[in-house]
Amino acid sequence: MSKPVVNFAEDLVWFDTMPGEQMAVRLHSNQVGGAISVVEARVPSRMGPPKHIHNEREETFEILEGTFRFQVGDKEFDATPGTSVLVPRGTPHAWVNAGPDLGRILFIFTPGGIDDFFPEIGRHSLEEIVQIAADNDTVIIGPPMVVK
Repeated sequence: MSKPVVNFAEDLVWFDTMPGEQMAVRLHSNQVGGAISVVEARVPSRMGPPKHIHNEREETFEILEGTFRFQVGDKEFDATPGTSVLVPRGTPHAWVNAGPDLGRILFIFTPGGIDDFFPEIGRHSLEEIVQIAADNDTVIIGPPMVVK
C-alpha cells in the first residue's frame, strides 16, 4: 500500500444480513492490496453467527458497544467495550450479543478478501448461505450460541 486510505462514516453503505442485523464494510481489502478486511456489525440482542472456522485468515474482534459472549476453541467468556479478541486461523469460534440492547462489533480479517461474503448473507436462504460461506473461507460447524 503506497497511500493512505480514508473511509468516512457518512459514506458507509449499511446492508441487512440476519433479521435486525446490519453490517458495513469499513475497509475493503481491495483498498489495501488484500492485507485486511474491516467490517462493522450492529447486532440485536441474542443474535450471533453459527459456530465456524476460517482456515485462511485470523479474525480479530473489537467490541464497540454491548456485551458479547464468545466461544473460542474450548474457552467461553464475555467481552465488553474496549475488549479485543484474536481468533487464530483454524480455530472453531462463535459469539452472540449477550446484552439486552443492540451491540456493535468490529471484525478485522487478516489477510483480507472476505469482504464480499457479508452482503450475500441477507440475499440467500440458510441452505445457500452454508455453501456461500464455505466458498468464502467460513466453514460452518455448529449452531449459533444461545444465552439465557
